Amino acid sequence: MLPEIERFRKWLKRKAPYASTHLHYTNDLELFFSWVRKPPNAVKVQDIDLFIEHCHQNGHAITTTNRRLAALRSFYHFLALESEAAPRNPVIPKRHFIHIGQQLPRDIQDPSVEKLFAVITGPRDRAMFLLMLRCGLRVGEVRNLSLNDLYLDPAFGSLPRLWLHGKGGGQRVAYLSAQPLAALRVWLDIRPQTTDEAVFLNRFGKRLSVTAIQKRLGVYCHQAGIWVTCHQLRHTFGRHLTEARMPVTTIQKLLGHARLRTTEIYLHISDSQVQEDYEAAITEICQALPLEGRLP
Repeated sequence: MLPEIERFRKWLKRKAPYASTHLHYTNDLELFFSWVRKPPNAVKVQDIDLFIEHCHQNGHAITTTNRRLAALRSFYHFLALESEAAPRNPVIPKRHFIHIGQQLPRDIQDPSVEKLFAVITGPRDRAMFLLMLRCGLRVGEVRNLSLNDLYLDPAFGSLPRLWLHGKGGGQRVAYLSAQPLAALRVWLDIRPQTTDEAVFLNRFGKRLSVTAIQKRLGVYCHQAGIWVTCHQLRHTFGRHLTEARMPVTTIQKLLGHARLRTTEIYLHISDSQVQEDYEAAITEICQALPLEGRLP
């Protein structure tokens, strides 16, 4: 690893110790510099152009390419903070970042959810993935969860809850319904005693990594014959709340969205009023113009 990247990694971790940005950005930078084969001070704007073409040719998602560009831009910004003689930032937002239209969240259909949880029988893993499905936790929030973040026996009139270290170092509260609460208690009863305060431990008694949690889900997906991601479990939580007609501002708080616009996207994938209006209208249209005839 280049010494500049290592200093950048430590800087990011100091800024946001609970975030996983330092891990992702470090991986992105190592990938870029192993491809470009130049030191940081020799990278030009044209190298970034070629890197974007390389990512496209290899079928990388636009969001992945944009994240790598963000990592590079942030890296050169860090170098400028370190020294006035730092190289010019070769990433130009108006030239390099790729515009993406509004993307609807990809949730999981309920039959697939049932298939998945039918094979997740281990207490630790069942608790982890129920926290994503029933409480909307991000995979990083599950990973960061510590014992002193649990409020499982609150005062009368209050719900059991979790104190989360969320995206970007922010904090939020997640409430526990009966199902994830029961699963969490089952795991805590058999959780190994260790000096590590993490709620979810690996076989060595240490905090699970995000990659390890994602790999566990992959194992269960293979067993169930489906393919889903951790974030799709969170999206499914958002859909379920929308279908239950919960106010969008409440959903925003439960999901920890900074902007209401982010939460409103869920209305597009499960808008019961739009569905009812469509069904009524298309029934009337088909009655007026039945287009009857035999299928070939």
